[in-house]
Amino acid sequence: MDVPHYACLKMKMPGTKDIITMSGDYKKSAACAAASSRLSESLVIAAERKLLDRVVAMASKQPDLSPDPQESEPQGPFQPAKETKKIPLDPNHPDRHAIVGANLDSK
Repeated sequence: MDVPHYACLKMKMPGTKDIITMSGDYKKSAACAAASSRLSESLVIAAERKLLDRVVAMASKQPDLSPDPQESEPQGPFQPAKETKKIPLDPNHPDRHAIVGANLDSK
């Protein structure tokens, strides 16, 4: 049942006899906003540093990989099917096609 007004730093709510009004402090509000901004910035920096460390570790384990993903061999558990066929997606653009397994059912 309370009604906050963030621009004025006021909050009103019904009391037992009258309306209760609570006022905030602009200086304290600005200090809290600055502190939370610094905290969130440090958390983002820590997360980005962790991701960068992971990328560097992965790159040092596989230094012979090309930066171009087209030149590298497929990695991971999924391997392309040995027998494939191209299915045209748009008759007006023959370069737009899907590659599917040649032994798939027509359904």
